[in-house]
Amino acid sequence: MIRCKLIELAGADGAAAGVRAGRSVTGETLSFGRATSCKIYIPDASIRLDHASIYRAEDGHLYLQASGPVYLEQKLQSKFQLEAGQLIVIGPYEFRVDALSDGAEHATASITLSYGQPDNKAAAPAASPQDLIHTGWTRFFTRRLLAWSLSLMVIVFCGVLPLRTVYTPLHVHLAAPQSPMAVTQAALRTAGPPRLDAFWNPGPISSAHQNFGSQCRLCHDRPFERVRDASCLACHTTVGEHIADKGLQHEAFKGQRCATCHKDHQGVAGMKKADAIGCVQCHDDIRRFAAKSMLDDIADFADKHPAFKLSMVQPDGALASHPTIKRVAQTPALQYPNGLKFPHDVHLAKAGIESPAGDPAKRGRVVLECANCHIPNAAGDGFEPVSMEKNCQGCHRLAVSPQAPERQVPHGKPADVAVAVREMYAGLALDRYPAQLTTVNTLLQRPVDAQIPAQLIPARRWIQEQTQASLIQMFESPKGVCLTCHQITPKPDAGSWLVAPVAYTHQWLPKSRFSHLQHASAACDTCHAAATSKNAADILIPDIDSCRDCHTGSKPSGNKVLSSCDSCHGFHAPVQHPLLKDASAGKVAP
Repeated sequence: MIRCKLIELAGADGAAAGVRAGRSVTGETLSFGRATSCKIYIPDASIRLDHASIYRAEDGHLYLQASGPVYLEQKLQSKFQLEAGQLIVIGPYEFRVDALSDGAEHATASITLSYGQPDNKAAAPAASPQDLIHTGWTRFFTRRLLAWSLSLMVIVFCGVLPLRTVYTPLHVHLAAPQSPMAVTQAALRTAGPPRLDAFWNPGPISSAHQNFGSQCRLCHDRPFERVRDASCLACHTTVGEHIADKGLQHEAFKGQRCATCHKDHQGVAGMKKADAIGCVQCHDDIRRFAAKSMLDDIADFADKHPAFKLSMVQPDGALASHPTIKRVAQTPALQYPNGLKFPHDVHLAKAGIESPAGDPAKRGRVVLECANCHIPNAAGDGFEPVSMEKNCQGCHRLAVSPQAPERQVPHGKPADVAVAVREMYAGLALDRYPAQLTTVNTLLQRPVDAQIPAQLIPARRWIQEQTQASLIQMFESPKGVCLTCHQITPKPDAGSWLVAPVAYTHQWLPKSRFSHLQHASAACDTCHAAATSKNAADILIPDIDSCRDCHTGSKPSGNKVLSSCDSCHGFHAPVQHPLLKDASAGKVAP
């Protein structure tokens, strides 16, 4: 954003006594010209409709780009950096840069221009005597005939002939069928000079669009019309808006197109734009652009960045297909009651922990490290979710009875565990009370021995008693396998228990980018204080102060890593693929 204050000087040679009231103009660019759409309107016939413009470059400084004659200190210039005190002449007007505030350290550039028409016309730079009216050509042609002739030549050579070459296919005549390589080589030999559409071709396309070749119509729906957003989104289906709220998105970016930031035909390295200055222009005073935004102002990671906001899955909806997620600002006192009883300090004890898989020579102890449970994913930038079956059951075996540790039940709901325990004791009962049965045509008949029904009553009772005793041991005993990790409440009806739901957050900062692979040289305890955590509710995600120990903002600070906005954040929110959306909604099999 550029803010410009214009001061008109009405006195002789811009005398201070003739200063008129100034006015202010703002915009991404400040255009000079005779067109009514120009920010700085110059009503003179010698001025082009769009004569020059002031813009802000990537380095944060202001530059003037001229398409017509512009003089800087009596010298004709086409592009130059603005500095305080410069005298710029555009047609009959003189513009002086009275004050200037730009650079990367300023979120918004400001400039003060005083202008006027000097009374001493001799001071203005003389026009170059190249007008056709002063040459000898007029003895053969009138100006009107010459103008029509030149216009016709432009139409033919820059319009008709290039269009003909574009829509004329290249024919390659071969005597016999050849390989594709031979056809390509023959085409190169017969291609001749470059195609005439180079007259209007603005430059090479980016590397991302090289596969399009010369198929301009894949992006430009109509000739000589700019690319529409619909053409971009036809391929980039997973690119979302910057703001999820459509109302805020429209309020902040109305009138902006994809090509406003992503300009093609700028060379093979073009298109992609990462501009931290552009981020700060809005987010340093966010409510000036989006009054309804709830975000804090952000200017630089080192000194003006709010605390991280953690996205925590809530226990009340942890088992739902779309769990409840609450974003909370991170503070030292913040806790995450996830329904588990898990002390990190016990598991990371230097002496180790007791485990059935432990070495008897070490009293059955196993020394654990972070990598035993937190396993890197395939990409290497994060970790696989922790689960009971993969990470815990090697030490925490779900034995039905301490006297029979080899008999285990699956990790699941209390009702499922009760069924597994009953089935196990039912199998034991059949071994204790064998019964001889007869079958006819594979159909089960009554037992042959008349005394067997009398023995079935004690067997049924024995199964029920053993099942209930084992479930009480597992769910209610302080040393039971379930109470070791879970918070359990007995239900009023006997033989039933309520296990507190477990909330597991896998992505704490989904709105940022962080790769553990890039931080592999640092030990885990450099950022995560797991060895001193005694409660599963402790949040071990490093806060912003921990990150600032190694990272600074856009300005160098010692040996710290420079970190701009795009180091951690992307501009576009990701959009889920339609097939995955249908799968999550139950329309197709995931």
